[in-house]
Amino acid sequence: MTKIRSFSVVAIAFALLLCSLTDAQAQKSGVSLHLGGILPLKPMSENPIYLNPVDPTTNGSAMFGASLGLRYNYRFMNTRIEDLGLGIFISADLMWNALNKDVRDAYDFVSKTKPMYVNVPIVAGLSYTSTFSDIIAVWGEVGVGCDLFQKTTEGWKNMTTSYKMDTKFAVEAGVGVMFIDLISIGVHYYWLGNHDVVVATGLLAGTSKKLQTGQMAFKLGFHF
Repeated sequence: MTKIRSFSVVAIAFALLLCSLTDAQAQKSGVSLHLGGILPLKPMSENPIYLNPVDPTTNGSAMFGASLGLRYNYRFMNTRIEDLGLGIFISADLMWNALNKDVRDAYDFVSKTKPMYVNVPIVAGLSYTSTFSDIIAVWGEVGVGCDLFQKTTEGWKNMTTSYKMDTKFAVEAGVGVMFIDLISIGVHYYWLGNHDVVVATGLLAGTSKKLQTGQMAFKLGFHF
């Protein structure tokens, strides 16, 4: 988890640095904070055939989760391509999913601490905004980057299992609506890669299986 926090801090600092370097003419460029719910896609959301809380599985059994993100968007205002509505962005999100009820019950049955899934996608790409009035605009974006994945520690008091962080290529695409340049709502698709779930400690140390991760995110953004 320390590594996840470190990568998140770096991404946030980079976004704030970009903001400070932005030309004053770019009136609609800026930082935004995004809160949202995330829906894990298959097989991240699928149950294994046998609900065994000891063996890591290629099915994630993840349930609906939450996300918190920071984003910087640069609009090409007062340039030759201003009328095209194009911009570039960089974003970093912290996403977390718990296990679904069936699997949580299986862990509770053996009195075992339940793990969670944590994804930190860091993405850069191209954005497009079309303004209809001073009140409303529609936007779309597509970007690529990397995803930092971590399955948190599970186990019993005297016998825990921890997992290594894994990094994979990530793709993101989103569409939405913005109101008075202050608030936005959007739907985002994240392909976060086939991550290696590698056991770092415990009886199964050194073993690994792949988990295909993907999320649909529904975000509310506050723009500054």
